[in-house]
Amino acid sequence: MAKNYLLPKGLVNRFRWVQTPIWMIEAAAFYALLGFAKALPFPVVARLFASTIGTLGYWNAQKRWVVRRNLFTVLPEASESERENLVRQIFRTTGLAAAELFLLGRIWPRRARYLEVSIHPAAKDIIARKEAIVFATAHVGAWQLCNLIGRECDLNISVIYAPEPNPWLHRFFLARRRDFGGPLVPSAGGARTFLRELTAGNSVGAAFDTRVDQGEMVPFFDTPTPTSTLPAMLSMRGHALLPIRTVRLPDCRFRIEVEAPLVPRNPDAPRSDQIIDLTHQLNQRFEDWIREFPGEWICMKRRWPKHGLAPQDADV
Repeated sequence: MAKNYLLPKGLVNRFRWVQTPIWMIEAAAFYALLGFAKALPFPVVARLFASTIGTLGYWNAQKRWVVRRNLFTVLPEASESERENLVRQIFRTTGLAAAELFLLGRIWPRRARYLEVSIHPAAKDIIARKEAIVFATAHVGAWQLCNLIGRECDLNISVIYAPEPNPWLHRFFLARRRDFGGPLVPSAGGARTFLRELTAGNSVGAAFDTRVDQGEMVPFFDTPTPTSTLPAMLSMRGHALLPIRTVRLPDCRFRIEVEAPLVPRNPDAPRSDQIIDLTHQLNQRFEDWIREFPGEWICMKRRWPKHGLAPQDADV
């Protein structure tokens, strides 16, 4: 998570005494924004956040450059103007994501108004057995709402999160995440955290479309890139691996889609090859989602390695 939202990192590092006051101001701004959002209907908040945050975010030159670079790899055949329109859409999507998180507590109680669910028959059988499942998503669409599948299907899904450095904002976001309905588990333990929750019988879920510099080089949009093999490794331990996404629909509605479980294409291959195969399959599902909704892929960090970056050993 970001250490500071209002001031550049370099300025805070130079004048460390401003850190605590800035954290307090940032938290006050977030709480004020939450109070404002709660006073308005969700569709109005979604439009306002998309417009305001989208405009402010677009004028961050560094983030804009990163998004452009990512989109060039995803859509090399698109014209420059087409990709620039998508850049603007992606920054608007960050505003939509903020509105969805801020008013998450309003969406589930009114799920008949906002939500529909589509589950692949094979996934439905697995869910019905109440097994500990690995749900894998990407930062596409209303990805945060994927956690609501636990409440919909009466599953105990641990909400694994990255703690905020700002203690006041940490409490702020923790309160929002409680509306997911599952145990809140900090991610400080890395892979061990996932293993511990699965061993306890809890399902887990996370977004796995970001760059992991310690990961394996696996193709993503035909370009090898450091990728987390964690979901595949957990699957090889006997836990079903289910891709899941939440699609934004007209009129501020959402559809949670749980897809068929991923399995190794060659079960007789060495374990390491099966892990790479599962990871590649998951990347391909993410590619399909991003191609369908390129303007809804939140990709504010560099996804592919810089030219000449040497691959590192996998964090297995």
